[in-house]
Amino acid sequence: MKTHSLRRRLAATCAVSAAVVVGVAGCTSTSDDSAAGSSAAVDPAALGEPNQATGTPVTLGFISDGKTGYFDNTDEIAGAQAAVSYINEYLGGLNGHPIDLKVCVAHGNPAEATDCANQMVTEQVPAVLEGAMGSVDATVDVLTKAQIPLVLHYLTSPKTLTTPGIWGLMNGNASNFGAPAEIAKDEGITKAAIVTIDVPAAVAGANNLGKLTFGNAGAQTDVVTIAPGVPDPTSQITAASQADPGIYSVLGTADFCAPVIKSIRSIAPDAVLSVIDRCIDPGAAKSIPGGYEGVRVGTTVNLDPDTDDVKLFAAALDKYSDGTAVSATSGYGWAPLLGFARAMNAAEVSDLTPETVKSGLASAPAQEYPLTDGIMFQCNGEAFPLSKNDCSVGGIRATANEDGSLRDYQSFNDPSLFTMPSS
Repeated sequence: MKTHSLRRRLAATCAVSAAVVVGVAGCTSTSDDSAAGSSAAVDPAALGEPNQATGTPVTLGFISDGKTGYFDNTDEIAGAQAAVSYINEYLGGLNGHPIDLKVCVAHGNPAEATDCANQMVTEQVPAVLEGAMGSVDATVDVLTKAQIPLVLHYLTSPKTLTTPGIWGLMNGNASNFGAPAEIAKDEGITKAAIVTIDVPAAVAGANNLGKLTFGNAGAQTDVVTIAPGVPDPTSQITAASQADPGIYSVLGTADFCAPVIKSIRSIAPDAVLSVIDRCIDPGAAKSIPGGYEGVRVGTTVNLDPDTDDVKLFAAALDKYSDGTAVSATSGYGWAPLLGFARAMNAAEVSDLTPETVKSGLASAPAQEYPLTDGIMFQCNGEAFPLSKNDCSVGGIRATANEDGSLRDYQSFNDPSLFTMPSS
């Protein structure tokens, strides 16, 4: 197998982020927020000393799915708006320029996402930012044609991974595929089973990215596919258990994962169980013996209330967005806005245009990405072996409590997990 052809296939199969991690019906906030929510105490001193931006305003675009008939990501917008207020009042804006945020809501509809992107072109914004959109590809088509840079919380489709002019500041694939492989590597596990919902993107991701990362961690891997809606996957898990895997990695939505977790707990109680954060739904915890206690979780935000990151986030939401909770969804708006500001200020970009934004992202020194407790990002095209558009290789793993809340967050940074075989 040639390296360049493998790279193309691995990039293509990263669609699992869109089909499973972002959710079959979009980026649902229900399970993710409940799993990773934080009850951080509010300390206004966490905001630091005021440093008001006084220059001429600059308009940035922000596109979100917002509220749809299936999910509600409104808090993503609130998080982005809180970030802008904090940047303007405490960080001096973007090198002195206050940010005006033009928000457009796509409601999970690709046609509306296209319209939002066209509005940004008409507005002539120097950059557009997004959190986690199910309809991201519709905005990619418009914005890249207009040469407007698109900056995302993390990359969620093959198109975002491979199209020039797009940057993902956090690495979703590191958390979703790297986290279980990192566990296997740390604990000396040599056999793994990836249990995935049987949809093409998820299966392709498991067979390529999943096997790649586990293989680089020294674990032989089997992929187990289970159709959506199967109420009792006992037979599939029983068959998988014959290979005696030391870790089961589960990819799917919350309703898929609950019966899978029950079966694994029953059939292989001593095996490590690792899931993506979309698997966690507190509403399903009581249907699983022992709930989610001890399940390992890959996630893209660290919401430990004791971290400085979350203390700052909580203080900003309290000051600028009364009633918005510290959660993964609000974090998906906060983190890319604040991360973008850190990069632009570090690169000393004072006159924001599409061209200076692109060059500033490329030249900015490594910066800490918000809500990761120390993961660094740098958009020089060298951070992630599988895509020049990824600005980080770091991921986050945590452990679930019985009710689905998360504890014991750990960051990891291991590019070797994503190194392609030479032949």
